[in-house]
Amino acid sequence: MEQVFETIAENTVKFELGDEETWRNIYEPFYEAPSPNVGKIRDERYGPAERNRLDVYFPLDKETGKPVLLFVHGGGFFSGDKGWSEKCWANIGNFFARHGIIVVVANHQLVPHVQYPSGAEDMQLVREWIYANISSEKYGSGSVDKVILFGHSSGAAHIASNLYAAGDPNRPPRGEALFPPVAGVMYFSPPFWFDNKRPIRKRTLQQYFGSDAEEVWGPVSPLGLFKRIPDDSPLLNSDLVPVYIGTVKWEVKEATDAAVAFFNEYRARSLPKGTLPIFNVLDKHNHLSNILSIGTEDISQSKLILEFVLTCAAKVDRRGKN
Repeated sequence: MEQVFETIAENTVKFELGDEETWRNIYEPFYEAPSPNVGKIRDERYGPAERNRLDVYFPLDKETGKPVLLFVHGGGFFSGDKGWSEKCWANIGNFFARHGIIVVVANHQLVPHVQYPSGAEDMQLVREWIYANISSEKYGSGSVDKVILFGHSSGAAHIASNLYAAGDPNRPPRGEALFPPVAGVMYFSPPFWFDNKRPIRKRTLQQYFGSDAEEVWGPVSPLGLFKRIPDDSPLLNSDLVPVYIGTVKWEVKEATDAAVAFFNEYRARSLPKGTLPIFNVLDKHNHLSNILSIGTEDISQSKLILEFVLTCAAKVDRRGKN
């Protein structure tokens, strides 16, 4: 892996359109073989759109009430797929299922075919599918109360836009503030806010939000929504819904600025008062390599995710005993 780290350091924060394929090709030879102790079900439909499909990876054992990890891929709002290749994103499903966790890897709709809040609505449909199905033995006998959401890049933005939907008065109320249940949320390299000076982002903003003007997209960006959720929202309670923000040594500026902005806003509103989210900067990695590293001999990222998931699940167990 040292040669990989040297290549990452040589490129530093450079991450342009097309670079994602370069990094995937670098990492794929390092993935561990699929475990015979992991089952997989592909292309389950969770909603009406063609891209409303998901894959499930689960341990082949008789344990019930397993933790569930929902992974949502990035891709700048306009690209990406749960089956990027035969090995990717199966690397995430295989690794965590081998450690006793059910993994759901979900697609979502892409621009230019959809506009806000379609990505957030897809996340709601995925969560509702998990709530209705994941306890079945067919999918590994998971616990609907131990679901942790894990989004990378634009996938993280869609998860946040779903969770903080109450910050948009134009979106219909959903009833219970946090349904289906969420035991924790992990945002990796999240664009909570956008750099509308970047040509590719400018185009995406026009397609997804209908305008690249900040006064249009700002209030309904993930950060804008978070600022306006009610003060009594359970999503502000760090004990009830722990929050993990993951970034890297060689991060793109937009994601870095947005993560810091969200960190500060969360600190200003969190309960107990002033509680900080977990904020981790992973050494040696760039915008994508930290997620691609899961399932390789480099466990620096995967062990942190595993620890967070198991900690969130243990909190649910403790609450159930009280």
